[in-house]
Amino acid sequence: MYLETPTQEVGESIPGNTPHAVSVSLPTLKSVIGYEEGQEWVVKSMKCGYPRFFIHEKIRELAKQIEDKYGREGEKCMIFSSYNAAKRCREFMKEQSDSTPSIRILQLNTAAPVDETETSSVVQCKVGVVFFSEEAFSVAKTYWQHTGEGISSRMAEYCLRELFDPDHSSSSRKRSQLKSEIQAQKIQQKSPSLSKSLRSGSYSGNEEVEKEFNTFIEQKFGRVLDLKFADRAKIALRRRICGKVDKSKNQEDEMEKARRGKYLNETDVYLYQTGMTAIFHSHQALLNIFPKPKKSVCFGFPYVDTLNILKKFGPGVHFLGFGDDKSLDEMEEGLANGSIDIMALVCECPSNPLLKTPNLKRIRSLADKYNFAVIVDETVGNFLNIHVLPYADMVVSSLTKVFSGDSNVMGGSLVLNPLSKLYGSLKSYFEKEYEDNVWAEDALYLERNSRDFVERSSKINENSLEVIEVLKQSPLVSNIYYPSLSESKKYYDEIKRPNGGYGGLISFTFKDAKDAESFYDNCLIYKGPSLGTNFTLACPYAIIAHYKELDEVQGWGVDKHIIRVSIGLEDKPQLIDIFRKALEAAEANHQ
Repeated sequence: MYLETPTQEVGESIPGNTPHAVSVSLPTLKSVIGYEEGQEWVVKSMKCGYPRFFIHEKIRELAKQIEDKYGREGEKCMIFSSYNAAKRCREFMKEQSDSTPSIRILQLNTAAPVDETETSSVVQCKVGVVFFSEEAFSVAKTYWQHTGEGISSRMAEYCLRELFDPDHSSSSRKRSQLKSEIQAQKIQQKSPSLSKSLRSGSYSGNEEVEKEFNTFIEQKFGRVLDLKFADRAKIALRRRICGKVDKSKNQEDEMEKARRGKYLNETDVYLYQTGMTAIFHSHQALLNIFPKPKKSVCFGFPYVDTLNILKKFGPGVHFLGFGDDKSLDEMEEGLANGSIDIMALVCECPSNPLLKTPNLKRIRSLADKYNFAVIVDETVGNFLNIHVLPYADMVVSSLTKVFSGDSNVMGGSLVLNPLSKLYGSLKSYFEKEYEDNVWAEDALYLERNSRDFVERSSKINENSLEVIEVLKQSPLVSNIYYPSLSESKKYYDEIKRPNGGYGGLISFTFKDAKDAESFYDNCLIYKGPSLGTNFTLACPYAIIAHYKELDEVQGWGVDKHIIRVSIGLEDKPQLIDIFRKALEAAEANHQ
């Protein structure tokens, strides 16, 4: 695959001309710092941003319409994907406030389909709107960011049309329906497996059934399916995920599942709006099923909002930021002498951005001995490369990343381990409390994007190894962080699948901080937040994620000037050439 060299301005969407893009162009270190400091020349150029941090223009427009129609003087609002999510935001805002703020909630519904023949322009949509005083906006925005429970930009676009567009007449709706019906007929003609596969029962591990669902529609074509297929797309997504998550190379593990009759089923897979929403609800589940909620352990230096969730919701967190064997020794000693008593351990596998792999076997052993839960975020490794389910009670993942790849939709998943001692309690909780808040069109995009997930993941693994060889040859590079180069490689290899690789995320540092800036500015790839994209994407990770705490994160081994690169699907010669030229540009500064 050959991808054109990007030439993007500050604030442009990544990919370009993508209305619901997940990433945004910050092509120089100066622009990244400008963004973090709120400098006007960057902020005013932002056409989009990472959706949990940047409120999309369609969401802002919808909020303004709702404020004008339903708001009181001096009120602002924030829109969530359900009434219950809005209530959780209200409780968070009250807990974070010294006073008792005036907060109210409004639920809005769009029209439901008149009958089953109606198509994509008519699906029912319910949102929960939280109204609050203008000075409380930053607190509401904090909840939005940490939990990812805000509505998606596509959902906002739909609500704007259905609730506030006077030109959206019944005649235009009918024209839209007719167009969708024609498209749907073409899709079904080209994809006879659509109706056949979706009539089948629960996923049973049968290779033939899995193959059908991995080719839910055999070819990618058309912008989007008819929205009435959204529920079927979600079934396909859950089956696709559980078909990959549950495959083990361990014969004893397979024998144990057979003995106990507990194979993973698609009903053990829960879909969420974002990966962070999945993490948030995994934590919420434990707070509710344990008789007395306790602190959790955050093991290893994590993505910023994972730690924030553990800090701000519930009793608190023990942060073991190094995530190494010494940290486990300290934790075990504390558990043994009673100085710490925990509800859960949460870890990434491997960690972002240092690519350390925790000793999951030992963690599982300690969890069984001291009765705490294990939550593993396998986003960076991805469940095609690693098999973490036997060691976790819950596995969470951001489907926004390599599972989707196209950088145009958010999504997350939570998988319950049917062999977990906590399975019964967790299953009962989710059967009662789970809400499917994934917007219909987002589900359809996720399904479409993920059809070639297996092939893309393999290509990314191969490309990453080539880029690492280039970095190894540079005299400017001081450290390269990658699972196969880490001291924790042995723990990665214990969970690595037979056909798996080491993933597409690479971090590295330079001996001279000026070389990091030169490399970043001169590397002709996309540059902005996110990872797991089909195109190579870079960011100065510590600066973009921890700008206000650079000294603190350096204490956990994250260099202030670390560069993180997510490798994509470009042709290897093209990719190698881009990296070599960027390194040569940095080296030229020394001559």
